[in-house]
Amino acid sequence: MTATEANSPRAGICVMGRSDLTTDLGRATLAALDIFSRYFDVSYYPVRDTTPHPGAEIALPSGRVVTVADSLAGFAVYFYADAVREGFADLSFQNIPTDGGFRVAHVSFDSTELPQERVAILNDRFDLVLVTSSHLEAVAVASGVRTPIVTLPIGLDIEELIARRYTPPMPPVTRFGTVATFHERKQLDVLIEAFRATYPGRDDVELVIHAADVGGGSHQRLAALIARANDPRITLSYGVLLPHENSDLLDSFDVFVSASSGEGYAVAPREALALGKPVVLSNIPDHAGLARAVGVFLVDGAGFIPARYPEIDNRVIGSGVAIEASDLGVAMEKARAYVLAAPRTDAHERKMLAAEYSIVALAPSYARVVDADFPSELRSGASRPLIQLPPETDDLIRATVGRNARKLGARPLVVPVRDAGFFSIFNVFMQHLTWSLQDDRVSMVLPDWDAGRLIERSTEPIVSYCYSQPNQGNMWLQLFQPLYGLSADDLNDTEFLYADSLDPNDPRAARREPLLTYVNAFHLYRAPWFGRFRKQYNGAMKEFVHLRPELQAEIDGMLDTGFGGRFTIAVHVKHPSHAVEQPGMVIAGLEQYLGAVRRELATRGIAESSDDWRVFVATDQERVVRAFIEQFGDHVVRFDDVSRVSLEEQERYDLLETEDQLRDGHQLQHLMSADVSRWSSRLAWEVWRDAESMASSDVLIHGVSNVATAASYMGPDVSMVYLDPFATD
Repeated sequence: MTATEANSPRAGICVMGRSDLTTDLGRATLAALDIFSRYFDVSYYPVRDTTPHPGAEIALPSGRVVTVADSLAGFAVYFYADAVREGFADLSFQNIPTDGGFRVAHVSFDSTELPQERVAILNDRFDLVLVTSSHLEAVAVASGVRTPIVTLPIGLDIEELIARRYTPPMPPVTRFGTVATFHERKQLDVLIEAFRATYPGRDDVELVIHAADVGGGSHQRLAALIARANDPRITLSYGVLLPHENSDLLDSFDVFVSASSGEGYAVAPREALALGKPVVLSNIPDHAGLARAVGVFLVDGAGFIPARYPEIDNRVIGSGVAIEASDLGVAMEKARAYVLAAPRTDAHERKMLAAEYSIVALAPSYARVVDADFPSELRSGASRPLIQLPPETDDLIRATVGRNARKLGARPLVVPVRDAGFFSIFNVFMQHLTWSLQDDRVSMVLPDWDAGRLIERSTEPIVSYCYSQPNQGNMWLQLFQPLYGLSADDLNDTEFLYADSLDPNDPRAARREPLLTYVNAFHLYRAPWFGRFRKQYNGAMKEFVHLRPELQAEIDGMLDTGFGGRFTIAVHVKHPSHAVEQPGMVIAGLEQYLGAVRRELATRGIAESSDDWRVFVATDQERVVRAFIEQFGDHVVRFDDVSRVSLEEQERYDLLETEDQLRDGHQLQHLMSADVSRWSSRLAWEVWRDAESMASSDVLIHGVSNVATAASYMGPDVSMVYLDPFATD
């Protein structure tokens, strides 16, 4: 690398690996290419051959396309997904950069020791070592690896296998099968011996052994062994299979068997589990991690054997576990009896175990390896927690790729403020934020709530926005803490916000949630999936949206002293001019709200005179507060330091003709927005704390409004009672 190259700006990820993506090691390369290309700019560099040629495009099975790098210069991250040295004659490790960029090795090895030449390379050339199975952390440390070590399983493209319907045994024959390389370490001769000794002369069983290649030197010996046995029940085959052929072969097995003496990361058993198959496995560390589901039978070892590697100069490196044929045969018979008797439903448990190793489950952890600020435990799903790196490694990542992986091509989506009420603005932001968790292209969703820029963009008079002054910067910061670990300066920096950002007017968000706002929300409240919507948005909100501490303390005080643990009914009574937002342009009146409160009490058997309940009143009208106090006295809870439509303004409104009452200009936000000097984040805080208090109630009586919609997901357990203005009871 030249001095110019070393000092040039670095960007993107270079995945270094082998060009054959169908082998087990090739799977590591494939997973890195597929996953990283979801989130970042990715190139591919083959380490052991010159094909495909530089500049060529590689189509991955997922349909994503990556380009072959013509140079190793200029990358922010180097992800090495191959054996760092296969023998003394293998000098491909010299491709690994010695400085510059964040350098990661993804390591798998099936013995109790790592080759010392690999240890030296891991220590000298890498900043982080990822091992494919957790037991390899101790193996690496004992072998002398000093570079930080973390476990990251290889993401497997097994979603199609998981989705397949489980294929039960077809009588009269039970088929045992395995897919393995022809290495002595796989102990295939023990498997053959166990099968023949356990089932002599039986015609209701068969054994299939397949390998992608004939390496390892034991193919001829196995072929000769089977030929001497002259046993037609045993089938030995080899050759590279297409993905669907491999899947179909595994699906033809009734029981998968592996007697391997050691595994760094066993792919075939995980694929068999994804198909719901029972498995018989040697009790080695990697296999032991799969024994968390029914239908997994482990065979304890009878001692240790040297681990010989014909592919690494025929050396002995560490040891493996020896399996006795008699012990393996006992487990195979247990599995046969189990699979013939077990209900089909238990296959689901094995499939769910395998799902933890899928690309979908592991993709967020891959992203977290190169982006210390990767934004979501929600993305990782419930089956697997997000990987955790040492703090010093996170610092190194940020120093190399910048905060939030901007040098890797991570792109934010910026949601600008618009001329609307506060919760209309907030709900649109939450729409983008929530759906971004399922959108690989979006790294962050950022608010640009700057009133000054809103005024600059506006070609018409502003009639609704009134929540911050033009010189205050990003209004988000007046209420909330910065997102994604960013600083206040970041959220006020136009260049930071919009550098390579995605289109903030992306119409997909509107298509994803067409019922979110305005009149359509009436249908949202009645949708059969409304409960799921509430929980989905609540999950995103709890992770990303956090009030400033002093504001949260004010909310907590209201809930503690105002509600006091009593049964609380919240009412959201909007100004009559909000009828324009209601179905049929008719809004429930004050008397209907008072009656609805009494119905809720009666339904629950709570006496109106008791001290066991409270009613929280959220309204933009002084008249409403007074009416509730007259009716319910000390049961009424509300915030008094609130801007509301006065009695005088209300009286003037009442004198208007119906057509004039429905025009813009009567709502509190319209009155405030008409005078820029009255714009204030205090108004946003007043509506926010009302909404959060409503969301903390037991019952919320409401009409159609952005506030009620927000409260529904702020408190996904509050009982939402839509007050029908046409109801007669």
